[in-house]
Amino acid sequence: MSVVVTGVGLVTPYGLDLVSNVRGFFARDTPATPPPEGERPALLHPFVARVPPDFDPARWVRRRKELKLMARANVLAVAAASLAVTDAGLEAGEPLEAAGLFLGVGQEPGDLDDVLPAVAASRTADGAHVDLRRLSEDGLRQMNPLSSIKTLPNMSHAHVAIALGLRGPGMTLCAGPASGLAAFDAAVRAIEDGRTDVALAGAADAPIAFSDRVSAARRAEYGPRAEAAVVLVVESAARASARGARVLLSPDALLADGEDGAPPFGDAGAASWLVSRVLTALARTPDRPTPEMAPRAPAVIRSTPRRAVALTGVGLRTPLGQHFDAFAQALLAGTSAVGPIGAFPREGFPVSLACEVPRNAAALPEALAQKMRGLDDRKGELALAAALAAVSDATGALSPDAAIVYGTGLSSVSLAELEEDCLPFLNEAGAYDYARFGAAPPPANPQAPRRHAVERPMELLAAHLGLRGRRLHHFSACAAGAAAIGHAADLVRRGEVDVALAGAADSMVHPFGLLPFILLGATSPIPDPLTAARPFDQHRDGFVMGEAGAFYVLEPLERARAAGRRVYGILLGHGTSSDAFNVTAPHPEGRGAELAMRRALADADLRPEAVDYINAHGTGTALNDVIEAAAIRRVFGTHAPPVSSSKGQFGHTIAAAGAVELAACLAALAFDRLPPNPTLAQVDARIDLDLVERGGRAGRVAVALSNSFGFGGQNATLIVGRADDAGAA
Repeated sequence: MSVVVTGVGLVTPYGLDLVSNVRGFFARDTPATPPPEGERPALLHPFVARVPPDFDPARWVRRRKELKLMARANVLAVAAASLAVTDAGLEAGEPLEAAGLFLGVGQEPGDLDDVLPAVAASRTADGAHVDLRRLSEDGLRQMNPLSSIKTLPNMSHAHVAIALGLRGPGMTLCAGPASGLAAFDAAVRAIEDGRTDVALAGAADAPIAFSDRVSAARRAEYGPRAEAAVVLVVESAARASARGARVLLSPDALLADGEDGAPPFGDAGAASWLVSRVLTALARTPDRPTPEMAPRAPAVIRSTPRRAVALTGVGLRTPLGQHFDAFAQALLAGTSAVGPIGAFPREGFPVSLACEVPRNAAALPEALAQKMRGLDDRKGELALAAALAAVSDATGALSPDAAIVYGTGLSSVSLAELEEDCLPFLNEAGAYDYARFGAAPPPANPQAPRRHAVERPMELLAAHLGLRGRRLHHFSACAAGAAAIGHAADLVRRGEVDVALAGAADSMVHPFGLLPFILLGATSPIPDPLTAARPFDQHRDGFVMGEAGAFYVLEPLERARAAGRRVYGILLGHGTSSDAFNVTAPHPEGRGAELAMRRALADADLRPEAVDYINAHGTGTALNDVIEAAAIRRVFGTHAPPVSSSKGQFGHTIAAAGAVELAACLAALAFDRLPPNPTLAQVDARIDLDLVERGGRAGRVAVALSNSFGFGGQNATLIVGRADDAGAA
């Protein structure tokens, strides 16, 4: 299927129209200015390039309440997406609900002002540390429960979907200037695969906050830092032709190999390379920039037959076990990992329970351990340990060109980082003393920027294993793990790679990881490990936080069998969607959840009755469980398969949830037993599902489905099946 670009939306320091952008780009204009005056005693460079001052966020986001929830990059993304839709001629009654959304985003480290009041109110007497008791009693009251929403990188995706009503397939990719190009490539592939016939694709980033510039300076990057967004409308050529759309570009013009670099206005993070390529492609010549382009020939798409994708290596670092068989047996036996928090002193903290991986389980080879030493990066350690375990489990499977597809979550602020870059520079009034920061010697081994670099664990892994293939990073909140695995499966079955290593890791079992969820009322305050996590129960009151790393080796089934490797299951299909409803709550009818499941079934070419078991997202929150149950009922009808949620046993592992819960589905395939709902005592009367009993249930499982629904309304569903009728090979 041929694919074309029919609309472009640009929001850059050069302006919002194409002519200004092309002119500024080829004139090499650098509209950067010094940072805010108050911050200059700390950091004069790098300079900052902002979009023109007449940019009015209210033009694109009319509700003031929504603007308060949006980081700068979110606003830029909505503006660029709206401009692209207009440029493509899609506003006049053109339905966009089925359109996909693929965005590259940068990390949102948050505004220093958002955390300062809580930190200042929680200092120890000497001002050198955070007193967790004071944080619980005083600091918590200084925190805006919604301010943390702005720090989630997938919020640009959420706000664009809401603004334009997009519920099609999509993903959020993070890490580095290539993220926008990777998102565009993914959109083209989604259309090529028939997942949608129109999508918005691009990137938005605003790495200009004080913390961003500190990180840049510590990397010796003193060129201008900029804010920018670019979004393209991508369509099948047939659809574009049918509606008489103007064709601007073929994907080849942007995806062909070439030199990459930041635009002249500065480093715009995830948007950098895509902005440069778009402006270069749209200009006929450097000395005659013009947006009036003759239609170009569409790309030639070379389709390949789909290959069956086998899961041959499983690497787990979970609260229930570190090897697949041990994990499966503990899960199926109803074992609970809920227990007192051990990661930090919990006395006086609002929640006292978590599901933690034993500390020694994340031990790394010395070469990797040395590179991670001194960092407060638990999720990175879990990722590396799980990935290495998967590689070991599928001996000989990886080739140097293997792809790595990683799902991960927000790094948040850590106590170690606060004690390094924040607490020493607060004055008695709790304000930040930029002059004192500027006069202090830099830390010898700073937390920032290394612990905020999403891509760092996989860069270390690739170097350790000698891998030179593609590396992709999914950042879609609680859907990240499932989205990463589905993406990797597509790479393998299309023949783009022969083997991929895919999975996810996360750990929010630390004070500033837990606090946002506590403030939003998502975590259970119950101190009793037996009743704190109760998905689907009438008396559920939230989840218990977990942590985990889970990775898989994915390769063609025939390749795995020829090598004699154990095949844990076949990745039959996956589906994604957006709720396009609200950044803090799921769609009340579970519309996005339903679409993700239906798309996964269509991708697997299965009817609903072929599914033998569902591992639900099942967070144990008041809204999620009822809404997910209703969505399952609409998809599967009155004969919906048995359902359970494993979060009652190993907690909510956030970005890792889809990856570790896939292992729960593989356990059902391997042992012909349905994972239980061991904490379910009294079913909510509104939940009309066949919920597996507390003790589990014997039963043959040939096909299992796993749901993962992310904060901000991104959803992903995976479907796995047996390698053959005889079970796992």
